[in-house]
Amino acid sequence: MMATVNRREFEEVRRWGEALRKDEREEMRAAGEAISLLCAEIERCARDLSAARATAEPPDSKAAEVDDTLSDEPELFEDSLRGRLQRRLAALHR
Repeated sequence: MMATVNRREFEEVRRWGEALRKDEREEMRAAGEAISLLCAEIERCARDLSAARATAEPPDSKAAEVDDTLSDEPELFEDSLRGRLQRRLAALHR
C-alpha cells in the first residue's frame, strides 16, 4: 500500500519533474515530462472531484456513508483517491 502524499511532497515531485525536463539527457527530459503530466492529471482529478462535490445533491442515507469516509481527508492527493472517486461517482449516479 502506498503512503499518503501531502501537498508539500506533491509540490516537491512537481519541481523534480520540472528540473528533469531541463536535463541535457533525452531520457531524463522524457521522465520529467511524464512526471509533469502525471502531476497535471492528479490536479485535474482533484478539481473534478471538488466540482462533483459542489454540485452533488444532498446525500441520502446510503450516500451519507460515502460522505463520512470523504469528510475526514486532509488531502486529495493520497493513495485512496481512485477508490474515493469511484465510490463518490457511484453514489452520485444512484
